[in-house]
Amino acid sequence: MKTLHLVHASNGGPVSTVKMMAITSTWMGESSCWRTLSGPSRLQLMGCRSPTIRAVLEGKQKQSSSSSLLLFSNALYIQQRAIGPRQYAPKGFREAAGRAPMTFEFGEECNDLAKVAHQTKNYGDAISLYDRALTMRREKYGPIHVKCAATLHNIGRVFLDMREPGAAENALTEAAAIYEEVEGKQSLRYAESLALLALAYTHLNFLKEAEKAFRESIKIFRDVSYNHAANSWLPDNANTTAAAAALTEPQKHPLASAAHALADCAQLFLLQKEEHRAIAFLEEALEIRRFLYSRHNKYRPIIAQTLNKLCEVKKTINDATGAEMCINECLDICIATLGRDAPATAQATSSKAALLAARRQFREARRLYESSCQIYAKALGQDSVLYGMELVKLGRIEELCEAYITAQKTYERGIEILRAALGPQAPQLAEAYTFLASLLIKRQELDRGIQLLHDAVRLRKASNPKDPQLAFLYHKLGDAYAVRRESHAEAYFLLAIEQFRMNATIEPLQRTFLTDVLDDLGLLYLDFHHYTKAERCLREALNIRIEMLGETHATVAYSYSNFALLHLHREEVTECEKMCNLALDMYTKTARSNVLAQADVYTTYGQCCHLQKRYREAIEWHEKALNIRRTRGETCETATAESFNHIARVYISMKQYAQATRYLAEAKKIAFQFTAAFAQYLRQEVTKTEQQIPPMEEWTAEERAASASILSTPPMLTETNTKKEEESIEMPPSDDEMHTTTTKI
Repeated sequence: MKTLHLVHASNGGPVSTVKMMAITSTWMGESSCWRTLSGPSRLQLMGCRSPTIRAVLEGKQKQSSSSSLLLFSNALYIQQRAIGPRQYAPKGFREAAGRAPMTFEFGEECNDLAKVAHQTKNYGDAISLYDRALTMRREKYGPIHVKCAATLHNIGRVFLDMREPGAAENALTEAAAIYEEVEGKQSLRYAESLALLALAYTHLNFLKEAEKAFRESIKIFRDVSYNHAANSWLPDNANTTAAAAALTEPQKHPLASAAHALADCAQLFLLQKEEHRAIAFLEEALEIRRFLYSRHNKYRPIIAQTLNKLCEVKKTINDATGAEMCINECLDICIATLGRDAPATAQATSSKAALLAARRQFREARRLYESSCQIYAKALGQDSVLYGMELVKLGRIEELCEAYITAQKTYERGIEILRAALGPQAPQLAEAYTFLASLLIKRQELDRGIQLLHDAVRLRKASNPKDPQLAFLYHKLGDAYAVRRESHAEAYFLLAIEQFRMNATIEPLQRTFLTDVLDDLGLLYLDFHHYTKAERCLREALNIRIEMLGETHATVAYSYSNFALLHLHREEVTECEKMCNLALDMYTKTARSNVLAQADVYTTYGQCCHLQKRYREAIEWHEKALNIRRTRGETCETATAESFNHIARVYISMKQYAQATRYLAEAKKIAFQFTAAFAQYLRQEVTKTEQQIPPMEEWTAEERAASASILSTPPMLTETNTKKEEESIEMPPSDDEMHTTTTKI
């Protein structure tokens, strides 16, 4: 392989190096970018201004040197470079440019064509055309000129859109250096290039360099364009009609670049977990964009885009009111400017649905998710990734609306689309697998649910071995194995605890999720009678809650309830009763008390009274728990059967076997509605109770006489202040739903 070095005629310096393979491929017909020429005359038509060629054309009589000049002319033409990613095939622009003479005027036309190619997302053509324009501008103006800097700035923008921040960094660094040299450090164009360079640094994960560049860029914008007297980016006459009429091309206003820099810097702050600074910068960008674009329908979607981003950030800091105001305005703008069937409208609709779901307005959120799914399907097709991801969100909200069969079908359809579009190893499938697994476990399909959770763990580990979401997956796996009373649930709980501790080093609030895992592990130890280990876990959970949430919080009452259960297992009735009273007292003090958790305390208190042979009190506490579980929860859930079973045992101790048989029948009916794997422990407890009831022949005459009427009527709800409890106690989300509202639905 030989290399041909070309020398510029004016200064003797090297211009470029080309491989002889380019000539060979041209002659063999392998490339449409290079072609042979027919001599110096053709080179002159193409705009070649070499003194050597002009001398040849003036001396036509020297025919003997024509063959050597032909080779030289071919080499001169081959020096034109084709720069840009090779994976982009020409789509018309580059091919047309290759057939035109390479003059300075055509270089300017290439610059205009490149802008069109960029707008139509023909990025490969745009880079090639910008490179031709840059070559001609450097030849005419020299390498240090504002027009060369402008072309380099545009090349950087194209590379950013192509997701090639490394190439963008090179072009933007040179553009910023030229602007700084020619126009000075207070140049707005220097600030624009510096802001884009900072964005490239952000994509390259050079966060310190990005922050430094953003700081310098925004400082220039503030020094030049900020209205310091009014403490605003807007001019004094911003609200006048004359100012609005003057904004015929708002995208070219200097404030437009300032808004871009502020919005991009907000993205950097989000990567640094500084949400409040991001909100401040986004609100400044929104103020500018409202001033520039509010009267131009072509650019109003930029306002909607800023509002949507602001809504997402405000959701992360639990500012539901501010987020709702932003998304409502965003949705109105999208409908007015883009129409109801635009993907941007679907995105805004989805964001509003997520807000409603966080406020537990599940049915209204479901309606909006159905609308966004229809829009995505119509605009992008039913095989698009966005449509598949939206189906997963719809399935989640259908699950929260207790439409389990519909939710499972929606999940499976969304997963099928994502798998077909992205492949079976796509990280986006992990979240969908997690949601579907939770639903399957709830529907007692434990084996399939556990397998999906393992798949989700595998995908997240492949993407990021330290993914924070792994902690939640380990917790769910531990819960699933604990349902079947399998001892290796402990291993997954310990993995979850370790991962949550790692997460807490970055985000301290993760320690609140750690307490849930500690509670579940402690309760697992109770089932296996490891009381010392259980106490250690429950103690750590209580200490973390008091430290982070204070002593008067509903979750502190939950810890007291777990300690009461621990003392009950140890038959320490005095301590058990004390903890029950502490838990109930704390639930009454907290504004958002969980009545289902209170029912657990009532059950523990009833068992404590049963151990002390205070049978009437025990029945009262168990009936209070039963009333809550039947009215607040599902009438057929396992907790209701547990209450029936406990009441039956108290009646057995009182030797009222007819009443015990009636309650036991209800417990047995519920227990055998579930699969054996799901309700194995409950079935064992019901069987133990059944074995404690003697045959009817051993009953007293009074019991046998009363048994006919008692057994014919099922147990009804008692009148133990059920209405008062329902009026005075507000129902909060369950633990699972609370996790759901803190993450993406």
